[in-house]
Amino acid sequence: MKLRRYGLIVVSLSILLGSCFTAAATTISDGTGDVWHWTNIGNTWSWAGNIASKPDIDITQISTTLNGGSLTLSLTVAGTIRSSDKIYYWAYFNTTDSTYYSFWYNGSGYAFASNHSYGYEMGNITISGNTINTVFNVMGDTTTVELWGWAAEYTNYLNQNTNEWWGDWAPNSKLPFTPPGTGGNQTGGNNTGGNNTGGGTKTPGFELLPAIAAIALVVVLLRRRR
Repeated sequence: MKLRRYGLIVVSLSILLGSCFTAAATTISDGTGDVWHWTNIGNTWSWAGNIASKPDIDITQISTTLNGGSLTLSLTVAGTIRSSDKIYYWAYFNTTDSTYYSFWYNGSGYAFASNHSYGYEMGNITISGNTINTVFNVMGDTTTVELWGWAAEYTNYLNQNTNEWWGDWAPNSKLPFTPPGTGGNQTGGNNTGGNNTGGGTKTPGFELLPAIAAIALVVVLLRRRR
């Protein structure tokens, strides 16, 4: 009888402790209808806010969930996660000693976590309707330093000669240009690469191509090690 009572106490404590410490989450919410449109006509380029319905790249939430030794990095859009060679999704989580990347494009993705002490590990990406979930082994400190996501749709596959593309950043503080105002336009000339009304670049987004290439290289190296 005493042994049975002891067992019940242990089970009860395990359930209680599990409910208290199993999961912890950090979430950033992003409003809908905040997709930006970039266009280029002749020598003039411009940004315009919320001019078209683009729910499949309109980010509504990015979050991390810690569950034991696993960390899940999630990106959610208002529509559906699409597999297209003209659309890609990016999620990034940085702590004091670790970095977690998740990249999804055209039906496949790359994800890895890095830590100066432990090296690199691959993450596992799954798609569920409007959400990309990437599960990693915890690589070190999980205190949030930086958490953000980005989704973009191009008229041509990552082509710098494209004359228009759309993008959404969460949180909005990650916009690579200074917003001109609600529903307004921002224009500039491509001869100087600057902007006449508030900073930014002609083709923000293409700057991440080297980073994407680096991720692909890490994936290849990790596969060879196996």
